[in-house]
Amino acid sequence: MWLSAGTPFIGAIVLGILKPQGPSELLVQSFKMPSKSQSLMGQDGVRTFQDMLYQHARAMSHVSVYYATEEVGVSELLHTLVQVLKKGSKLVFLGSGKSFKIILKTVAMLTSLGIDSRYLHPSEALHGDMGAVRPGDALVVCSSSGETQELVQFLEHAGRVLEPSVKVLVTSSTQSTLHALVDQVLYVPQPVQFQEKTLQDGLPSPTVSTTLMLTVLDCFCLALTELYFDGDTARRREFFRKMHPGGGIGKQSQVPVPVPVPVLMPMALHKDAVGAPIDSTVCGHVPDGASESEFLQSIVQFDYCVVAGVRYDSHVLQHRYREWKRSMPAFPLKYSADRSWNLAALLASAVVAANQADSM
Repeated sequence: MWLSAGTPFIGAIVLGILKPQGPSELLVQSFKMPSKSQSLMGQDGVRTFQDMLYQHARAMSHVSVYYATEEVGVSELLHTLVQVLKKGSKLVFLGSGKSFKIILKTVAMLTSLGIDSRYLHPSEALHGDMGAVRPGDALVVCSSSGETQELVQFLEHAGRVLEPSVKVLVTSSTQSTLHALVDQVLYVPQPVQFQEKTLQDGLPSPTVSTTLMLTVLDCFCLALTELYFDGDTARRREFFRKMHPGGGIGKQSQVPVPVPVPVLMPMALHKDAVGAPIDSTVCGHVPDGASESEFLQSIVQFDYCVVAGVRYDSHVLQHRYREWKRSMPAFPLKYSADRSWNLAALLASAVVAANQADSM
């Protein structure tokens, strides 16, 4: 017998094969299966972990797609707050619950970048701390629902006794009590399919909403500090280096890091939002007459695509293609993919579809 005594697992399989029996009997003899409860517990926990990571990514992608076309409101708010800062006033952030924890991080980030800012808890503000607000300061209140009663009470009182230059609401709600009490809104879109009750078996514990609010505020603050430093990102970087000598970041900032020189595409259009060139390996060109398959290949292969002289993030084009495809009537499998293909129509109709979807 060639089978050694030191290979019991293989031996069991071989013996099972040699002895005539059914597949189910062989499986039982060859493997010691985990109990049903152990198997389901492990699978459900890991699957939930994986699914929630994916849902967070999808929700964040939705926000990115929304702001790919919504530029005016952000631009106006950025310039409003920069003017507040240039006049020597400060930004005062308020939030309750998880939103308060988010504004702690936001204020810490802004302070490290030279922006005069402060956080207030609305309950403490109503007990005297609102004395920190000076005439001309900007009030930025953060509430996913837009219905936080402490913030409602604070803004109603602030409107009577304080003199803020502007009141801003950061929220995922399109209509709320707080909307009526502010001047401008920084919207954090979170449609019903990305809300916690939908994704977490009815559990309303804040997860996706806090991720979205923190991310939107981080991105907004980076844009705000860039404008505050008049686009001089080197000066902003140097200020941060001086203010952050400790920790791993402080240690790394003392070591000069060479900036890689990207290989440019021949077109001057291939630049990012601040005019920096984009590596040719991540930006492609989609010709006006591209077929549907060529378009799909480009938006999968590249991170950015230039279509009709406009640079798009590829995930935005993927979203627009998906919305366009869903709006098309069903067709047989033998139907040609390119028969109804029209790139210009896709780009035009998808903008409308995206706006309608977000308003639901």
